[in-house]
This record gives sequence, C-alpha cells and structure tokens, in this order.
Amino acid sequence: MLETVILDGRTLTPTALAKIAAGARVALDDDARARMVRSAAQVGDPAVVRGKWPFLREGERSHEEVVRAFVLGHCAGVGEPFSIGVTRASMAARVNVLATGSTGCRPVCADAILNLLNLDITPVVPSKGSVGAAGDLAPLAHILRVAAGFGGKIWQSGRPVVVDLTDKLVPLDLTEKEALSMINGATVTAAMAALATHRAERLLTTAEAAVALSFDVVRADLHCLSIEALEARGHPGAVNVARRVRAQLEGSELCGEGRRPDPFSIRCTPAVLGSAWDVLEWVQVVVTRELNGACDNPLVLNDGTMVEAGNFHGAPVASAMDQLKIVLTQVASIAERRIFRMTYGQLSGLPSFLVPGTGLNSGLMLAQYTAASLVSECKGFSHPASVDSIPTVQHHEDHVSMGPIAARGTLAILEALADVLAIELLCGAQGLDLQEDHGVSAGRGASQSRDVVRQRVRRWQDDQVLSPDLRAVGSLVREGAFAGGGGPW
Repeated sequence: MLETVILDGRTLTPTALAKIAAGARVALDDDARARMVRSAAQVGDPAVVRGKWPFLREGERSHEEVVRAFVLGHCAGVGEPFSIGVTRASMAARVNVLATGSTGCRPVCADAILNLLNLDITPVVPSKGSVGAAGDLAPLAHILRVAAGFGGKIWQSGRPVVVDLTDKLVPLDLTEKEALSMINGATVTAAMAALATHRAERLLTTAEAAVALSFDVVRADLHCLSIEALEARGHPGAVNVARRVRAQLEGSELCGEGRRPDPFSIRCTPAVLGSAWDVLEWVQVVVTRELNGACDNPLVLNDGTMVEAGNFHGAPVASAMDQLKIVLTQVASIAERRIFRMTYGQLSGLPSFLVPGTGLNSGLMLAQYTAASLVSECKGFSHPASVDSIPTVQHHEDHVSMGPIAARGTLAILEALADVLAIELLCGAQGLDLQEDHGVSAGRGASQSRDVVRQRVRRWQDDQVLSPDLRAVGSLVREGAFAGGGGPW
C-alpha cells in the first residue's frame, strides 16, 4: 500500500516530496484546510483584486471567461516536458504553499490538485519558459489548465495525450485571487530543488563509498584522513567525511600511514567532499524553508490585510542551487581524476586500463573517456544562472531570479555525477579484484562496495561492450545501493 503524505504548509521535507514524486498519495491536513477557509473569507469583494490587476478586469467578458483567458494566456512553456516526477513534486509543493493559509485560496483549490495526484493524472508541462520571479508562471499555468478543465495534455502510457477528464475533475470555479495564487510562486523551482537535495545526499554518501574503494586500489596514505589534522582546520564536513571513509577502510592491508603523500585527488578528498556536505546542509535548510513558506503575492495576512510584497521571487532557492551545482561539479571532477589514476598503470601499479595483457584489449580505457565527457558537461551547467537577469513585463518585473534554470542545471549535474561515480565504482571493483589477486585484504566497507558492483557486473577479462555495465552500476547508484537504500531517486 502506498504511503500517504500529509500536506500542512509547515512540515514538508525534500524526502517526503521525493516520495510524492515517485507516486505516494497525498492528503491535506485538517488544520491547513481550516486556515484556507479563513484566508479565503478574508479576501472579500473580488473587485478589490480586479482593481489591483488590470488584466483581470472583466469589461465585456464574464468572470468565467476572464479566469479562463488568464490561465490559458500564461501557458507559454516550450521545450521537452518535465518528467512525471518533477511535475508531481511541483503540484504537491504548490498545494503546500496554499496550505499555509496566506494565499486567499479555498480548500477546493488544493483538492483539485490532490485529486489529480491521487488518481495518477499528470499534466504534460514544458520545462522551459519561467524566469522564476513572478513565480513559475508558465509551468504552473500548464498544471492549472488541466486541473481546472481548460484542456491540456496528460501523460498516458509514457505519451502526451489529450483526454476528456470531465468525470474525474473536482469542480473548480476559481476566483481571480485563486487563479493568481495557483500559478504565482517559484514553486516549480522549489520542487526541483527539493528533488536535487534528496538526490545529492544519496550521491555524496555514494561518493564516500567510491572513495574508500579507490583508496584501497591506489594504496593511499591515510594521513589525509587524520581527524586531528582536519579538526585543526575546523570544517565539520571534512572531519565527518574522514571519519566515515576511515570506517569503511577498517581491516585494509592496502592503505597505510606515513607513506609518500598522495596527489591531491586522493589527499584532498576530505576537503572537497566535506565542503560539498557543508553546502548541502545549508541548501537543505533553504529549500525546506521555501517548501513551507508563503511564496505568493499578494499575501492575505491574519488580520485580513492584503499585502503586495516580493515573496514570489526565486532568489533564495536560485542562489542555493547555483552553489550546490558548483560543489557537485567539484565532486565529479575529483572523482574523474581518481578514475584516471586507477586506469593508468604507471600511477596505479596495476595493468593499464585494469585488464591483464596488452595489445587488443582496451579494458576500461573508454570508461575514463566517458567520465571526462560527463565532467565537462557538469562544468557547463555550473555557470550560475542567478547572476543573470533579463527584465520582463515592460520593465515592471525588472529583476528576475532565473531559478528554474539553476534548478534544472542542478538536476542535470546530478545525473552526470551519478554516472561518474558509477564509473569510479566499476573501476574500483576491477582494481580491487586485481589487488586481491596478490593475497592482500581490502577494507571491509570497500569490499562490500565491490561485492555490490559484482551483483550486476562480472569481472572484466577481455574487451566487451562497456555501456551495459555502466548503465547497470549507474542504476545501483541511483537506487541507493551504496548509500543504505533511500527509496525513490
């Protein structure tokens, strides 16, 4: 039976949102429902809203025509659609904003989205077209179009299709304020960011497993994992990485202390991975705040006052995503250098490209090629989107966050990083097999990681098609096989 996640506007976490993205059912908290009722009652005369926003004035058109035109006019996305998971996460995240009770929306607005989620009906939402300032208007409008019965496409058997949902939709006669609130907030950015932090935690844990394996393969000097030395510098992430990697290397006869210092890709691993963990901890705080914050405009305060502020602007999450992109790229870059060292016989002391013999066999040479390509892609995605701003709406919205671009880039880097770590684990497993041929024992954690790889990929002897093995270990990485499980990717 699928888990049900309760949305209350206060306690949604990236992990819970990842479960919804993967198919968990969703419900609205009773207290949140009551807050929404009170908030909607405080909006009062719709004419007040129309007076503030001229594009909602009815003129010669009926109320229904105005709302429909408003929603359809904002469906301006282009590009490949978001994955079903990202769209489901965005839908749930927007409901959680409504559940704060500060948007002037009735519970029926939340129910319309929850209904789609629980019926596994997912709108097709183009992934490009939002600047993340006056909210993620275009993607949220594509979602609302389906929920309100204004047309649109949904995913069915992996294909975008147009279907008649009349008998499945919750009746939704939106007020002007509700139409605004259901699309006006950087919520798609926040949803992608939440999925990114969930995946990043899994990959940083996986990176530590790959590091331990690589340390054994290259017979690393363990002075770089000195807790006393790292505590002298004072960065908690680095200290914690060293403790965990040391634990995985317990029992190793391959690593030692007091040897000639290793290259930086080995020796500086705690600094690089540790800084990534420190950044991720901060990003998780920012994203969790955003998921449970009143990202809307105008806000309806507890006393009924309607306030025009800038809570729709995606700057907090955009900046956090850009910082996360940088440290994740550093993790990928240093992992590729360890892959290079393991596959270069003059540096590893093992057969070049980690297969016996020379001549015909290329071994794992092309695995390093692939890792290098992926890291180069990460560097491109790492350009900070949030430093850019192009004015919109005739310069009224004259500063924007570009948060969706930052978040999409983070997700792309995470996909690449997952495969880079898979390559390091594959090379590490092969290298450890070769080391153990000489009768020496690896660390217990490193041996366990090698055994996980061997559940899907056999030891290489002669050249074969490499791509299936890379995909197999990449799937293990995404499943959390090196990070204690972890549920949906």
